Amino acid sequence: MSDPVRDPDPCACTRRSVLIRGTLTIGAAALGCAGRGESAKEVPSEGGAVVLPLAEHPALANAGGSEVIRADGKGKPILVRNDGDAGITALSLKCTHMGCAVRVDEGGALACPCHGSRYAADGSVTKGPAKEPLTRLPATLGGDAITVQIG
Repeated sequence: MSDPVRDPDPCACTRRSVLIRGTLTIGAAALGCAGRGESAKEVPSEGGAVVLPLAEHPALANAGGSEVIRADGKGKPILVRNDGDAGITALSLKCTHMGCAVRVDEGGALACPCHGSRYAADGSVTKGPAKEPLTRLPATLGGDAITVQIG
């Protein structure tokens, strides 16, 4: 017979060990969902909008250019893309499944690192578990700046 103090049964589950394991699991999941993925350029907002002067955001000046921004350094990132003649696209990168920050890979694919949802360039779902598209934000190009409505 073994002494439980010196040779604890590794299969024995106490309430404390279950709580500790559960806390560690939830903490790891929260860190995964809080991950920022790509770096987002922090920009100020005013009156529920973000104004992006093209001189300060040269990637957005040309068709096909894009940038990931974060308004006031808080909230989920926003993908802003110049689609040329089709206009400007702005998508909230908050996954519609559980709210994790969607990442933009080098090829432009949009993927949630938490549960594997994938989105097309227009924000529509291409692979679940998400069922709803990414939130599209109103965006316009006027003169030498792009304005994105965030609130």
